[in-house]
Amino acid sequence: MKRVTIIILASLLTTMAAMAQKGLNINRLFDGRYKKAVGATEIIVTGSQASEIGLTVYHSVSVTDKAQAEIIEHLVVKDGSQAIDKEVEYRNGQLYYGFYTMQTRKHNNRYIFFLNQNLARKSPKNVVTLIYMEGEASAEKIKKLIRK
Repeated sequence: MKRVTIIILASLLTTMAAMAQKGLNINRLFDGRYKKAVGATEIIVTGSQASEIGLTVYHSVSVTDKAQAEIIEHLVVKDGSQAIDKEVEYRNGQLYYGFYTMQTRKHNNRYIFFLNQNLARKSPKNVVTLIYMEGEASAEKIKKLIRK
């Protein structure tokens, strides 16, 4: 019985995290496709772990596949065009860094962070990372967390 409760709770948290990005183009990336994909990592943090940093949802995807990286970049740029605030840097015509503050949803701040480490000047790595965050945390607090 305890095991069934844990499975149901985990399923609900995953569903809630997936719904957080609703209305954004990047939402389609958080369908679980990267959980078992080779060269990809997907992380979902909700509940007490997320609230410790002022968030209700932290959802990230990192990929090494170039085709997937291009899809992610395209969707981030589309969503970024709707941002209420943004910091972006392009290198060689590609998005290197993007931090977007999106319209609030249900009184929660929403942020999209993108980093293409292939374009890093020092120690480039074959990794593209996308993070969606939602909660009461300010943009300044999120930026401090990302820098760590």
